[in-house]
Amino acid sequence: MSNQNNENGSEQQHTRPFNPNEHIIQIRNRNGYADYLPVQWRLVWFRDQCPEGTIETELVHLDLDRETEEELDAWDEEQNQSAKVAKRAKGLAVFRATVKDGKGAMATGTKSEKAASFPDFLEKAETGAIGRALAALGYGTQFTADELNEEHRIVDSPVARSSPKSTGNGQKSINSQLAERNNAGYRTAPAQIDPEAPITERQLTSIRKLCERLGRSEPENVVSMTYLSAKELISQLSQEYNEQRQSRGKAS
Repeated sequence: MSNQNNENGSEQQHTRPFNPNEHIIQIRNRNGYADYLPVQWRLVWFRDQCPEGTIETELVHLDLDRETEEELDAWDEEQNQSAKVAKRAKGLAVFRATVKDGKGAMATGTKSEKAASFPDFLEKAETGAIGRALAALGYGTQFTADELNEEHRIVDSPVARSSPKSTGNGQKSINSQLAERNNAGYRTAPAQIDPEAPITERQLTSIRKLCERLGRSEPENVVSMTYLSAKELISQLSQEYNEQRQSRGKAS
């Protein structure tokens, strides 16, 4: 009987619907506290609710020669206090993510990141775009207009609240916020591109820049590639470029 109860309990626990409220974290900002649901939990929530859903990303802009600057906090040993330091690096990327729930709804999100902010700025831009697209479809805590200006930037706007408690009187649950947002029709349809269409000029430029930075020759058939093949190649080259930058950063 005991084993049977354990098995039933395990089955119930395994099939229990994902509850996003259990994974909301608190972020302190200049206005107090805010709710935030990390992207990894948005993905779990989305997969739980939309097993037939899809997520696609596209590198829409890449400028590896763009000088970027970010003001960071660093410890000043002489003054024994925190001080602002300007960090500079070359590189700017913009990703677009398209999320479809498999039920007719879809949304897009775009995110840019710069090398001065993150060594893996390509990966951060892609993750941010996914987070924003999920939020636009209702899987997030983005129901305010202002973006946070944090050292480690957040991919979308958290929900402001008066206290750090996860729930409280008068505080709407994230599920009710999702329902309101879906009822309001917050859906953005992206432009449709035929995967078999020829490579775009933007894709060609990105491939050539990435190949140059990786110290390799561009593929011989690059100009005759399809849109989908170019997209997959850019994703592969971007990952290699991120890994190369991170390796150099650790070595230095």
